[in-house]
Amino acid sequence: MKDCELTILRNERVADGIYEMLLTRPEGVSPKGAQFVHIELKDGSRILRRPFCICDCDEEGLLVCYALVGAGTRELASYKVGEKVKAALPLGNGWDADAFRSPVLLGGGMGSAVLPLVARLAKKAKPTAYLGFSDKSKIVLQKRMSELCPTVVCTDNGSAGRKGYVTEILAQDVKSGAIKPDAIFCCGPEIVYKLLAREEAFADIPVFVSLEKRMGCGVGACLVCTCGIKTKDGVKNLRVCADGPVFDLREVVL
Repeated sequence: MKDCELTILRNERVADGIYEMLLTRPEGVSPKGAQFVHIELKDGSRILRRPFCICDCDEEGLLVCYALVGAGTRELASYKVGEKVKAALPLGNGWDADAFRSPVLLGGGMGSAVLPLVARLAKKAKPTAYLGFSDKSKIVLQKRMSELCPTVVCTDNGSAGRKGYVTEILAQDVKSGAIKPDAIFCCGPEIVYKLLAREEAFADIPVFVSLEKRMGCGVGACLVCTCGIKTKDGVKNLRVCADGPVFDLREVVL
């Protein structure tokens, strides 16, 4: 982990209420897919740093994709090109697509922001992405993901891509034999995880999820971001920031 100062190279609105911020890549930092960055805001009244998944990281820089959900992200959206932010990175445990042959990378809404770096770092695996959004106005990262791996876009209302909930579309394709994943890696709202856990089409496929929780320190000291994880000794509260954010879905208490 490094605590460093990064320069903003781009900070722009890319969809309805969604922004992309491109930052300089710190020397010697090579994040894994699903790791995150903890950004310090300039307004001193907002003491806690904000965690964001590392969306992508290449020669262009380090990319963060975020939605306007509160005062902190609204402040972040006001920052200009050339300004600097303090950040700690990379944090958390990542996920390696190369542990499998043909994984599916599944994103629900803003959870899709976790996937580009996972796909970029895949050297042996041949991943396929399924991205689900409520409406075409909310679609993000379609072009970036399509450049990295085959990508299926779904919208709940059919305004773009295939019509239907992303887990339903994937289940249809698995049942028809159109796709034969040997693992599923997912990030999205909790309802997506519940649907994955209930779907019979995925019963024999290992599913890994990147959990999102409110965080304080980001390094495991404050115990704010705990989640219930099933172990042989019963349910234990583990830290999403330090023990995760990636967990086996079969072990997560939903």
